[in-house]
Amino acid sequence: MDLHQEHLPPHILASQKRCELLGMDRNAIPQPHYITDRQLDEALAEYRKLFDVYDFFADQLFQMVEGLPFILLVSDDDCVLLDIQGDPEIKRSMNEVGIRAGSRFKEEIVGTNSIDIALRLNQPVQVIGHEHYQPNLRYNACYSVPFTFESNGTKKGTISIATFLDYKSPLLLSMLNSVVNSIEREIALREKNTRLNILNQVVIESSKNGMLQIDQTGRISEINLIAQEMTGWGKDQFIDESKILGTYMKELLEGKDFTDAEVWVTNEKTGKKTVSLFDGIPLFNENGQLTGAFGHLKDVTDRYHIKERFNYLAFHDDLTGLPNRRSFQRALEDKKSYIKEENGRLAVYLLDLDRFKFINDTIGHEKGDWLLVEVGKRLSKFLPEHTELFRMGGDEFTIILNDFKDVDEVTSIAQGIIKLFQESFVIDNYEFHMSTSIGVSIYQNGESETIPLFRRADTAMYKAKDAGKNNFVMYDANMEHRYFEKLSFEQELRSAMQNNHLELYYQPQVSLCNQKIIGLEALIRWNHPKFGLIMPGDIIPLAEELGVATLLGDFVLEKACQQLLDWKERGLPPTKVAINLSPQDFLSHAIVEKVQRALSKYKIEPNCLELEITESMAMDVSNAVSIMKELKQLGVQIAIDDFGTGFSSLNYLKNFPIHRLKIDRSFVNDILVNQNDAKIISSIIHLVQILNLEVIAEGVETKEQADYLSSLKCDEAQGYYFGKPMPLREIEELLLAYK
Repeated sequence: MDLHQEHLPPHILASQKRCELLGMDRNAIPQPHYITDRQLDEALAEYRKLFDVYDFFADQLFQMVEGLPFILLVSDDDCVLLDIQGDPEIKRSMNEVGIRAGSRFKEEIVGTNSIDIALRLNQPVQVIGHEHYQPNLRYNACYSVPFTFESNGTKKGTISIATFLDYKSPLLLSMLNSVVNSIEREIALREKNTRLNILNQVVIESSKNGMLQIDQTGRISEINLIAQEMTGWGKDQFIDESKILGTYMKELLEGKDFTDAEVWVTNEKTGKKTVSLFDGIPLFNENGQLTGAFGHLKDVTDRYHIKERFNYLAFHDDLTGLPNRRSFQRALEDKKSYIKEENGRLAVYLLDLDRFKFINDTIGHEKGDWLLVEVGKRLSKFLPEHTELFRMGGDEFTIILNDFKDVDEVTSIAQGIIKLFQESFVIDNYEFHMSTSIGVSIYQNGESETIPLFRRADTAMYKAKDAGKNNFVMYDANMEHRYFEKLSFEQELRSAMQNNHLELYYQPQVSLCNQKIIGLEALIRWNHPKFGLIMPGDIIPLAEELGVATLLGDFVLEKACQQLLDWKERGLPPTKVAINLSPQDFLSHAIVEKVQRALSKYKIEPNCLELEITESMAMDVSNAVSIMKELKQLGVQIAIDDFGTGFSSLNYLKNFPIHRLKIDRSFVNDILVNQNDAKIISSIIHLVQILNLEVIAEGVETKEQADYLSSLKCDEAQGYYFGKPMPLREIEELLLAYK
């Protein structure tokens, strides 16, 4: 068997076998077969209803994947190409081998192809590269979806996408399938009034979707079997206005119309629920008088559950089913907002299982996973109702205690957890004991941001470890320099900038292709005369709360550009430096003037400066687009930071003038052990590459993570594996070494 045939789908193998039986030469370019111009005109006339709506949806598809070279092809039920539009280069190469409107694309003429197979199987089909039988198509990826509509009889055909092999993606087949479904639905909705009366039985009963028609009194005059199964309603029955669908139908009689309204439909007889997209229009006679209404229901329950499952996996641990790290971070933000409004308080517990690695290595990872599940169950059963339990990854769990009465309640729960672990765990008749170390931090209205809150719990947890494990420690401000007097903070920050107590550390960003440094991220550090080196997680939240974040942003911008000029004058290799913008910086159009002034002052090439913004800053889409366009005109690069932790809309990936996307470290942490994180990262990388953007992964700490990301064709990475944030002297030594 040919090497390329070893893993081919059955329908591809069957097609290629038919081609062999026909004696077709696999290496010969087939001679094209055409219908006459008159026959083509007649075919186009027969498919007029399709083309009446086709151009609109074709334009939508081209806009959805702008920048991806591909063509759209429409064929009739005899595999004759009726229309080709899209990328000029692909059209030209197709035309050179005789593929144009009027070409017949049957299997016995051009060999294995997606159009013929889709019509044979009546289902979406993709044919990629060497799956084609003839050589002229082997450098293409082709996707075909069959369609059906009514126009003086049933008309069938296909709509197809063809692109270069390098741009192959299963997403294209999914998007094309959605477009074809939309076209079929639009054609069905255009059959109204007199045409609906004429074709009513044919259209309604043959449709894949639910359809019903009511008269002006609300009586159901027509309803197909699918709509009956969804609603439990029958013909001549009056609609139930107490149900959501009945309310929609009543509003149609008031002259309203609906398109793609998401409706939960309940069968009144069986109780079965269906998620549907509802389209509806009022019906009028020739004199403009209301005669009734028509409704169309498309069952999207499976799609809805897939979406719900995806959202669930993004915020839940796959092993224990508990909310995960991202869910914890989101919950903390919500709790903080509540506390500010209600003057409340909460406590965070960080649990780390003692000696878990030793136990895991001893009893095996499968039993170690079982143990983590049992710990989650035991904690869930013990904790009171006003707590929330999360698994952070590995052997760490966190708990949020809401609105506790007093400190005694906080400590009582911690003591109860310690006692809870005194009961042994039994696996396969093997009994063993384990313990946990707990760090506890309390948050009240008026305190600092939630990320430092977790870090304080982390500090306390390690104090518990140092004290001999199997214990809990309440965070004490004397443990480390985490809290400052807020009243003096602003003045101290100004003084720090004036006296060079603030400095930039630089973390290398590395190409996964050649392992070379392609950029640096500038990160702020504060050499406090009393507390020593203070990290950004303590500086930035307080600066934002006090409204002095712009001072910090101005300092970083000036310092980074000044350093770029210094390196340029000393002959170091040109290096891109990325700086983080605060919400206050980005959401003000003053940032454009500041960047322009800095570039001019230090004579910096604009492409050497990259500005990082978070997803949350881009939620005001119109303002964000305006600011980013102005920044792009300056020539600087723009990156979306911490992708996946915000609202993650594909809309801004398509519309925002960005150059690079940074995958958040929370996805990278467990990429080698969590299939959901791995699948999410793979999908992000694939989508970003289709959109011709660059992608960089944050938080890469091991060679295994770097190798895995490289296998997914991730462009760049940064993290402790490649280098921690370094002071100026160390990063210069590294850059000189590369020079």
